[in-house]
Amino acid sequence: LSDVNGNTYTYLLNGAAPAGNWTGLFRPGEKVLLRFINGSAMTYFDVRIPGLKMTVVAADGQYIHPVTVDEFRIAVAETFDVLVEPAGQDAYTIFAQDNGRTGHARGTLAVREGLQAEVPPHDPRPLLTMDDMGHGGMSGMDHGAMGGGHDMSKMKGMEGGCGANMGMAGMDHGAMQHGAAAAPAKGDERLIDMRAMATSPKLDDPGIGLRNNGRKVLTYSDLRSVFDDPDGREP
Repeated sequence: LSDVNGNTYTYLLNGAAPAGNWTGLFRPGEKVLLRFINGSAMTYFDVRIPGLKMTVVAADGQYIHPVTVDEFRIAVAETFDVLVEPAGQDAYTIFAQDNGRTGHARGTLAVREGLQAEVPPHDPRPLLTMDDMGHGGMSGMDHGAMGGGHDMSKMKGMEGGCGANMGMAGMDHGAMQHGAAAAPAKGDERLIDMRAMATSPKLDDPGIGLRNNGRKVLTYSDLRSVFDDPDGREP
């Protein structure tokens, strides 16, 4: 999912590599405010603290109605403020795996220096689908209608035939819109390389690699500011 990833980089947390075990100290039962800032150039991270719920109270410096989650994805230059209340064990791992599952940054919340908790394994590597790229309508393609073209069995040197029929004249291109009308043409079509065929906001989508993972994941639809929108218009 990234051109350069954990196979090349060593991801850092507050300047420390995973083996460096950056440690933040806490007293059992106290409420701790953590500010996460993604200072990377291109990497998205999925952040969690196994064994602790995180209550997100601010996004990019703007206070929001508190949202309690197990995990959140943080994009380049994003900031999230979260509250945690560690109790019941002496150490917790702050775990931030990249969204391609090639590496991670990690640190520790502990009652004293020198402690560390178990570091979880990476989640399975996600695969980008056509739907993720705005081409979900491809699932509606009528492959059965692709007849009427080249009969491969009649090609020279292929007398045995493979039974494949490569014609596309009968393809139901309308079915590729997945029930949605194609985007209207605007301006000079020669300047357009590709148009997404099935766009949707997906504000409530946790994202690639985070769907149905058994954890409560923050989505953009969860973020509600504590102040009225000065714009006043509907989104």
